[in-house]
Amino acid sequence: MTLVVGKRSNLSKKILEKCDDCVLISSFEIENNLDYILKYCKSGRVNIVLNNFQISISLNENINFDDYLTKSILNTSRILSFLINNNIIISSLIYTSSSSVYGNNKFCSEDDQVKPMNLQGALKVANEELIKRFCNEYKINYTITRIFNMYGGDDNFSVISKIKSSYLNNEVLNIINNGNAIRDYVHIDDVVKVYKNLLNKRDNIPKVLNIASGSGKRIFDILNVLSKNQIHIDINNIEREEINASISDVSLLNQVVNTDDFTNVIDYLLKELKR
Repeated sequence: MTLVVGKRSNLSKKILEKCDDCVLISSFEIENNLDYILKYCKSGRVNIVLNNFQISISLNENINFDDYLTKSILNTSRILSFLINNNIIISSLIYTSSSSVYGNNKFCSEDDQVKPMNLQGALKVANEELIKRFCNEYKINYTITRIFNMYGGDDNFSVISKIKSSYLNNEVLNIINNGNAIRDYVHIDDVVKVYKNLLNKRDNIPKVLNIASGSGKRIFDILNVLSKNQIHIDINNIEREEINASISDVSLLNQVVNTDDFTNVIDYLLKELKR
């Protein structure tokens, strides 16, 4: 049995769709009644996937920071301590982190020093440290996955989803700094493929793993390719400080899956928008 924490997460819902013998658990349920989890632990052994984290867009809104921190960090500690205290063996654990922990790092390797530039990235680093210490103390196999710019599924947050929405609804697309920043885009189905392999893996499990395509692209160039294929989108430029480039080293990832088989973001958009 695999317990996936973060019921509303796009990634959680896709894991449920693609993986056998798993159940989604909401952060609300963790806060109010952990005992019900025991009914999923009858074998005395579980896998855990932790997707319980607030999206970064919340930081730009009026939010309750106590609630934000509870959902970001305290719920992680609660569920892990609860399982240990009830003698449930955690066979393997995946904590979903993000590339935001690297900060302004053009080519990110798992061994690089983390340098988060915002609150979301800093809280991710704090959660990573919590996972490391807890799993090392209780000798739990774990992987911290640092996902780069994920798109697909029920996504309505990524710039790729906004490109789709703008074209399909004939709306203006807001882009930052003329779309010149370089980002590494990875499709959610490829992320789930990695998770399935990690959950089934028993030896040589990476402690930290970047999940990305290993190829950087600019929104400016993506829009140009779409335009050449008669897919025209009106844009509105916004000048704002941002990370110039963020691309992943996928050397370690290629020991888990073959990234050559990953979806190309431009091919994805052409397929979605030329239906």
